[in-house]
Amino acid sequence: MITSSTDKRLQLLKEMSYLSMDDSTGNFWLQQLRKEAKESNQSDKEEWAIRTLIRFYYNAGDIEKVNQYITQIDSLAKQTGIYSDNYFDAHTFRCQLFLWDEQFEKAADAAIHLYNLAKEVNNETGIICSCETQGLINQRIGRDSIAVNFFLEGLDLLEKKDKDYRYIVQFLNNTIESELKLNRFNSVHKHLEELTALISDIRNNKYGPDPAFPYDRCFTLAEAFYASLYVREKNAPEALKHINAAKPYVDDLDDQFVQIFYLYSVAGYYKLTGQYTQALNTINTVMELDNDPEMKKQRAEILMEMGNTREAALQYREALTQNEDINSNAFVRQLSQLHALHDMNNLELQVKELRVTELELGAKQQQLKWTIGLAGLLLVVVILGTVIYMHTHKLKNELQKDKLALLESENALRIARDHAEESDRLKSLFLSNMSHEIRTPLNAIVGFAQILDSEMEDVDERKEYTHIIMDNSALLLNLVNDILDISRLESERYRFTFAEQNLAECCRSALTSVEHRVKPGVELRFSPEDENLMLNTDKLRLQQVIINLVGNATKFTEKGFIELAYTVDKANGLVQFTVTDTGCGIPADKQDAIFERFEKLNECVQGTGLGLSICRIIAERFNGEVLLDKKYSGGARFIFTHSFNL
Repeated sequence: MITSSTDKRLQLLKEMSYLSMDDSTGNFWLQQLRKEAKESNQSDKEEWAIRTLIRFYYNAGDIEKVNQYITQIDSLAKQTGIYSDNYFDAHTFRCQLFLWDEQFEKAADAAIHLYNLAKEVNNETGIICSCETQGLINQRIGRDSIAVNFFLEGLDLLEKKDKDYRYIVQFLNNTIESELKLNRFNSVHKHLEELTALISDIRNNKYGPDPAFPYDRCFTLAEAFYASLYVREKNAPEALKHINAAKPYVDDLDDQFVQIFYLYSVAGYYKLTGQYTQALNTINTVMELDNDPEMKKQRAEILMEMGNTREAALQYREALTQNEDINSNAFVRQLSQLHALHDMNNLELQVKELRVTELELGAKQQQLKWTIGLAGLLLVVVILGTVIYMHTHKLKNELQKDKLALLESENALRIARDHAEESDRLKSLFLSNMSHEIRTPLNAIVGFAQILDSEMEDVDERKEYTHIIMDNSALLLNLVNDILDISRLESERYRFTFAEQNLAECCRSALTSVEHRVKPGVELRFSPEDENLMLNTDKLRLQQVIINLVGNATKFTEKGFIELAYTVDKANGLVQFTVTDTGCGIPADKQDAIFERFEKLNECVQGTGLGLSICRIIAERFNGEVLLDKKYSGGARFIFTHSFNL
């Protein structure tokens, strides 16, 4: 029974944490609040404390601590069955921490999962948070049109809810920044009017006193937005008016983003009015703060206007080189795909050559039969004389030797033919699997893209189709990556990079990347024997094995738990990992085949059937192995060993 004294104490702890929210004192009170709320079974207060701790470590940039508390808030949500505003706030902090660390794939994966969950449970705060995060991700990678769609969706929901004016200001700033890049001038004018009116209302205490609101930053950024807009519209007088309005505040602001945007607009104004020396000096100052390709392009345009074509060309080249570096990974992936196709064509040619050789040997065998028949005729003639008999006997021995040699050749050919047929079977199986696995997401991508290309007016339906395209694009990329991975690993073109790693941290990072796949009602566990164990390993490939094994478990486990554990076998110099689940298990007739390529336990589940083959190859490079524990009957358990002596 929760007493009033307990409530009062928890409320007091909450107020104490507010007094020192961003330092160690506040952290202490939050930890105490979380502990006492848990003991008194007040899950809402416990969840608020965990969410606020995540915010604390988000501000400190400590991703390990953020992941630790994300696991706790996930566990709490599964226990209560409630996905509250605090839950979505907490996950948003982690998504954005991935984004600022430029882990775009992790950020996008987590944001999409968050968005879908928020839609499923109809939590508007969750939808708003995930819209902001997906907008920021697309903005950072240059897909501003998609970013604007997410920002506007979140902004529309915000304005329908209780007016959170701070959050609306934030959404408007992000929307205007992307719309300026897209030259959507009418939309920028509209949103700037809304932004300046809202800032004025806040300053006049329309929503109550808020002394902590950053008026100067918001006012200065809005003026910088106006200046950039009028520069793009080639309206120099209006641009200068807003530059002068923002100028008194810029130097006093400790905000690099506002300074960069303001100075970039000033450089644009100088260029527009022919003041090229001032424009060049200003853009040089901007590039000291942010050496972005867009800044280099602006500098090249200024140099071109000044007549310095040589230096302008060099600057354009630098900008292009930087963009090429950004896109180089995509190019390498495409090149690897072409190489894989070339290898497949070579395999087909080898199979044809073996079949031709087989036909030639068949003809020689027929010739041998005729020779043996002739030898039989000679044996009859031998009866006529000793001389003829001796000659025929010698010939027979020679023919017998030729026959044995041909039989040996035939046996070698049969083995080569069997290998060729096995390769041909694997190729056919590969093409069959890929034609199905690739056609499924491609049909979704092409089909929904055609629908989007039509003049569709239903915004919600358009967004739903867009998400389907994005999900299937990610699925298609995973299929291609599996194929390329096994190609590189087998050809030994991929070099492993070994270094001392904290094993527990590696495992937690791997679990974080797959936890969104875990079905509701399933508990994801981690049981390390030694939290401080250091292991000489290739971190990325070790995590790939863990992600593949745990990812497989998530596909077939509907309830119960999935547990990753490791123990140290000092006697044999090994670390032994186990991935245990309470899923449907593996039928006895498939247990020996699951490590074969393209073998799938369930044909209805998407995948290449290469995951376990990749795990086995990587394990062998670690002087270990991957195997199925056939004695375990509660689901499935895979064992993976890694040697200390590498």
